[in-house]
Amino acid sequence: MTCLARLPRDVAAAALVDEFPWVDVLPEIERAQFVHDFARAFQASAELGQWSVLAQTIVEWRSTAAIHADPALAGSLTGPVDEDFGPVPGPADV
Repeated sequence: MTCLARLPRDVAAAALVDEFPWVDVLPEIERAQFVHDFARAFQASAELGQWSVLAQTIVEWRSTAAIHADPALAGSLTGPVDEDFGPVPGPADV
């Protein structure tokens, strides 16, 4: 998988789209970041023998793609917050 990190990002992204079709909805700069994060998480998972590292990376990027796929959701998450939601409880209050 280290060869994936050495490929041009657009080529690596194209290779990952076969396995993760939702990568197509990511903006180009985020596709490049996904390729980088995927390669690093794969390497870390392989070295640690803990595939949860890679699984978490995929879950987080799939969620990011879901936001980009829904313009209304993307707008509500990136728009300004106009109201005060009150004080934030401290860790001891939860």
